Amino acid sequence: MISSVNAVEFQSSRTLGLGGAGRAAPWLTDSIYLNPSYGSFTPIYTLSGSFTGFEQGRNYNVSVQDSRTESLQAGLGFTKREQNAAVNIGASSAFQKKWGIGLGSKILLEQPSNRMTTDFTASGSLIATQWLNAALIVDNLVSGEAQRARNLHRTIYAATRMVAARKIQFYFDPFFSPDYPGGNKGGYSAGAEIGMLEDFFLRLGRFVDSEIPHFNTRGSGYGFGLGWVGPKISLEAAIHRTVSAHSSGLNGTAQSGSVQIFF
Repeated sequence: MISSVNAVEFQSSRTLGLGGAGRAAPWLTDSIYLNPSYGSFTPIYTLSGSFTGFEQGRNYNVSVQDSRTESLQAGLGFTKREQNAAVNIGASSAFQKKWGIGLGSKILLEQPSNRMTTDFTASGSLIATQWLNAALIVDNLVSGEAQRARNLHRTIYAATRMVAARKIQFYFDPFFSPDYPGGNKGGYSAGAEIGMLEDFFLRLGRFVDSEIPHFNTRGSGYGFGLGWVGPKISLEAAIHRTVSAHSSGLNGTAQSGSVQIFF
């Protein structure tokens, strides 16, 4: 397994609070990273900035997404760590107001060697009913030797979101990685999002053998987050606790905060 200093894949504060879950209904620019096909179902313009800090380093992210166009919706994200960076691109299109298809790409940039590693994500989303979403996502489509050296293993997600009440939502993201060599090939992330008052949200998450992007490994633990959503801005904060990891010495807690401006 490679060192976490190479880790530049990104999860937002909301996603970390949900324990990595939420692929069936990502929030705003989260669709660039989790499920490109869902970008078509949030027809607004979004600019977001995020920070994640942990014992081994810090990640910074800036993302922008335009979902207002009729034919094609797209977003772009940039993640920076001390010696590495990543660029993510996502594009999607919807039809019959309930189906979405999307394609994403990720470019990992390693410094000072200037080595570049590229892979892709394909996804489809279904708004089945007002209370049920589903998504099928294939992450790291190429997953060749160069990609696997950066822990980019092909992973298939079958994600769902269930709306139990007006402000209570549950997420379940099981996955399977057929070529992953570092431990269990399958696992899951599960989370709950609970609305409080009119504008505040509580988020709880649990992950088992799931991806921990800031450590560039997989493991198990839990997440906790809070969010506030205003008329044109939202603020997020989260704690992501890794209890056990597939790479030794990487247990620990990450703190994350983000802001999104949308219109």
